[in-house]
Amino acid sequence: MLVSLAPDHAAAAARLHIAGQPGTFLTSLGPEVLTVLYEVLPQTTGGFGFAALTAEPDGQQSVVGFVAATTGTGKLFLEMGGRRFGRFAPALLKRFGQQPSLALRSLQTLAYPLLAHERTSDPRPVAELLSIMVDSAARGQGVGAQLLTALCDACHRREVSLLDVTVDAANEGARRFYQRHGFTQQKEFQLYGRAMCLYRRDLAGDTHV
Repeated sequence: MLVSLAPDHAAAAARLHIAGQPGTFLTSLGPEVLTVLYEVLPQTTGGFGFAALTAEPDGQQSVVGFVAATTGTGKLFLEMGGRRFGRFAPALLKRFGQQPSLALRSLQTLAYPLLAHERTSDPRPVAELLSIMVDSAARGQGVGAQLLTALCDACHRREVSLLDVTVDAANEGARRFYQRHGFTQQKEFQLYGRAMCLYRRDLAGDTHV
């Protein structure tokens, strides 16, 4: 079952993110920071997403996957670094104290919207897929495809024509996933000393909505 991403999914989303992308900048910030991120994201201007739930034997529901997106990455960063920074500050400053090098990498993150979207001249409305994760036990069951379809449907409802996603160039599995689902590579750029690929899907031709 798919539901809109909500703050009460945040801890599970953080766990899935860390398990799915070990060693990346965001996961290096730790579960506290990521939990706050996914608590705040659905409440931000332009932030949206979905969670995939499954019923447990005890009748409780658990999150086995999620997708998160925004209609304005730059505005999202400004909002999180501005009026919502108080939510992040305690966990973030604690993590920077434990690992000071993360503070410098966080400054590189602020440059991401410019690095990724420089010279992308299409004037149509665009959303960015920030993360999509599926529990290892639920992979191979089409959960990722269902989440992506739900996200594309939501983009149509928001009159968004383009969906972008950035993928580590070395992540061949992720690149194949997006290529299978209609994304094409737009550019390659450097972030955190690694090659990144910007992929884009033109939603104008979608017929599943």
